[in-house]
Amino acid sequence: MNEKYRFWKIILFSYLLLFTYYFPASAQEKHASIDSLHVPAHYIDSLLKLDSIDRALQLEDERRFQRTKQLATQRSLDLTGDSIPEVLRLEGYVKGKVDDTKLIFTVRSKGKMLFQDSWLAGGYFDTADHLPDSIKLKRLRTIVTVFFANENFEVVDSNDFSEMMARVTQADIKPHSPDASEIFRQPRVMYSVFHSRDYWYGLIWDPKRKKFVKAWRN
Repeated sequence: MNEKYRFWKIILFSYLLLFTYYFPASAQEKHASIDSLHVPAHYIDSLLKLDSIDRALQLEDERRFQRTKQLATQRSLDLTGDSIPEVLRLEGYVKGKVDDTKLIFTVRSKGKMLFQDSWLAGGYFDTADHLPDSIKLKRLRTIVTVFFANENFEVVDSNDFSEMMARVTQADIKPHSPDASEIFRQPRVMYSVFHSRDYWYGLIWDPKRKKFVKAWRN
């Protein structure tokens, strides 16, 4: 009888150990994931926590896109020199073929539209590539994400502009003209707009005409 009692006692003890190991108290109480790597509060390594946050943001962005089909990004930066940041925004809706997605680029200040341009996403892709829409969409989302990257902004003065015009095509500003002298009376932030594979342009504020103009185009 004692042997039989000891046998069942060992079985019960083993079962409790397994239960405790596979079903921690926190998971039972909160119905959370057993794997602590999915619970940022349990992290010890801050890098793991950041990685979790990054993955969570990516998942949220993916859910938002699947729900709205909207691509959008924006940045606030003072381009006019009045110490009030303008809001630069790019957005579009993928309603059918990726090539037909219309992207709208705007610059606003205190709710007022200062500049607007639009184009079709098809200009970002070489027609000779015959890429499937899944690949085009992935690339388009990357383009939208980095549209306002730091590398696309630069502070330009008259000397920089003169050197630049030796490499690009004149747009709304003639080098060494009165307009150029007025614009570059002080260094200004210029933004390079990625319109398509074959068309970039430099956007800069003209203080005399109180509007954005294209300093150059390729």
